[in-house]
Amino acid sequence: MLVADIYSVLNEQFPFSNAPKWDPVGLQLGDMEADAGRVAVAHEVTESVVESVLSNGIATVVAYHPLLFDPVTAVVAGRTPQGRALRLLGAGVSLLVVHTAMDVAPQGTSDALLVSLGVKTAGSFAETDEGSGQFIGRFGSLIDPSSAGVFAAFVSRELSATVQFAGDPDSIISSVATVPGSGSSFIAEAAEVADVYITGDVSHHRAQSGIEQGVVVLNPGHIPTERPGVAHLYDSVSKAVSDAVFITDDPHPWEDVSWKI
Repeated sequence: MLVADIYSVLNEQFPFSNAPKWDPVGLQLGDMEADAGRVAVAHEVTESVVESVLSNGIATVVAYHPLLFDPVTAVVAGRTPQGRALRLLGAGVSLLVVHTAMDVAPQGTSDALLVSLGVKTAGSFAETDEGSGQFIGRFGSLIDPSSAGVFAAFVSRELSATVQFAGDPDSIISSVATVPGSGSSFIAEAAEVADVYITGDVSHHRAQSGIEQGVVVLNPGHIPTERPGVAHLYDSVSKAVSDAVFITDDPHPWEDVSWKI
């Protein structure tokens, strides 16, 4: 199996052409005609992921997050994305990235988050680019309405994350909207389709905006909201590569220290 074969599998399920133009999806490092060898799936190419790849004979990595995002003018050694790219290239490792191509695809990242919370997708929102027809948000209805506070506690347990809450905890909610990762710019759109919105990277002012627009905002964090999608990515790769490895290194940088105080 070649790297190109893995690319084709991913492209069929998460078409790379549907990602926004600013997002570096597809083959980011390596050679399409190289032997795919041993394949691994990771959330993000961190230092520990690189160490795991190099020590376990991995030849192809499928990652959710891009390794190189900003324009690159030098690739030199160091504990940087460029340094990690250099190490991987030096070992002949290829890197495929799905990111927003998976977000907008049917049964993509938002759908996986809803599924993990027991919610069936009913529709989409949050268009990536005006007129693109590609949407990264999903929404659906709860089987049983719940108070916002009780639902927030449920989300915290299911995602194994501390959840920041903005809104009335006693309000009754029956519909949920999601944009995994960084989706606070879509709060106004979420308020039009749901009672509660789950996303990451929510600022003070954006949370206040949600309250003003009547939607409860839950912020479990960037990475926790993407975890169900990354698990789904691994399942997708495993159907094509029976011995694919799931590198479970979690790049969530935040730690709940309240219990230590």
